[in-house]
Amino acid sequence: MRDTFPIQLDRAIFLADGHLNQDDVHSRTFLSMAEAAAAQRVPMFLLGDMFDLWFGSPGLTFPFQRLIIDRLRELRRKGLRLVYVEGNRDFYLKEEHEGTTCDFVAEGDLRVAVAGKRVHLSHGDTVNRADLPYRFWKGLSKNRLANRLVAQLPAGFFLPLADRVERKLKRYNRRHKESFPEADCRSYAAALFAAGTDFIVLGHFHQERQNRDVDEFSANSGTEMASPAGVLAVLPSWKEAYRYFYIAADAAYGFRVFRPGEPLIPQP
Repeated sequence: MRDTFPIQLDRAIFLADGHLNQDDVHSRTFLSMAEAAAAQRVPMFLLGDMFDLWFGSPGLTFPFQRLIIDRLRELRRKGLRLVYVEGNRDFYLKEEHEGTTCDFVAEGDLRVAVAGKRVHLSHGDTVNRADLPYRFWKGLSKNRLANRLVAQLPAGFFLPLADRVERKLKRYNRRHKESFPEADCRSYAAALFAAGTDFIVLGHFHQERQNRDVDEFSANSGTEMASPAGVLAVLPSWKEAYRYFYIAADAAYGFRVFRPGEPLIPQP
């Protein structure tokens, strides 16, 4: 497994879609969770969109983001293991943040091994094949040439403009996410399960779902169980309820609410 899964861990937690946008209780709670992960030596995977907008260029970083980034870098020096999978609000983070803010930054889907299980990680923004306007927008916004040109713009001009565009996109995304693309998710998951994947973890849809079979998609029951083959976990928006998904060392798994002072992964 080592040749095909360069990242191998005995346990981990997964969260996505924090959409942090200012120095407030949500940002402080996120840092509290990162501090708990460092103290408990629990690796943390962030599956994209932890900020409303995040540009890899240091000159295009919002002031409140610098405080969070600096703290994450400090926590990494103290032992935090942090892996980031880019989302649709993240733009070319790898060069600036891999090896500094994060141990690893994936610009696309990522395959890792956790507790001896094959885990496929994706932000999930390309699962819905019917969202053609977004696919067009992603092709434009993720263009490397455009990114290099944007990096040359003055922050005082570009950041307010980007913020206005982001607000318009947020209104569009909210309307488009009212229905969950079950058929596309079934097709996406079935191919990965057939190839031997044990866990698929997605973000993007802001809806907490957990299923053990590609023919059954339902809201998470809140129970914790031993791991069967073929588990799809769709992460909720972390900012809304501070909920995340975990895989324990014995391959038990489930959703859990972050509460300061409590173990991030339940004790067996």
